[in-house]
Amino acid sequence: MTFPYLRSTIVPLAVGCVAGAVIIAGLTAGFYGWQLFAVAGVIGLAAGVPFGLWNVRRMRATDPLIRPESATMDPTASARAIDPRRAEPYPAAPDQGQA
Repeated sequence: MTFPYLRSTIVPLAVGCVAGAVIIAGLTAGFYGWQLFAVAGVIGLAAGVPFGLWNVRRMRATDPLIRPESATMDPTASARAIDPRRAEPYPAAPDQGQA
């Protein structure tokens, strides 16, 4: 089994975002003690882990973007026609080529 890079990236981000939002809300409400940070950590773990896991599952279930074949929609299509082994760093934007 390989290391779950996506999960190990998304879940801590979700936990940090939820805990950060709770800290900002608590500081705005006037709570300045260590209890605020402890409660924010607990809420961050309780809400961020399920949200992060849900987000990872949703990202894996989503189909990747389809690369357009038309040279008018994909400016690098002509370069790939000359050299098909040319690497592409990322897919074209969905609205690329539309004015």
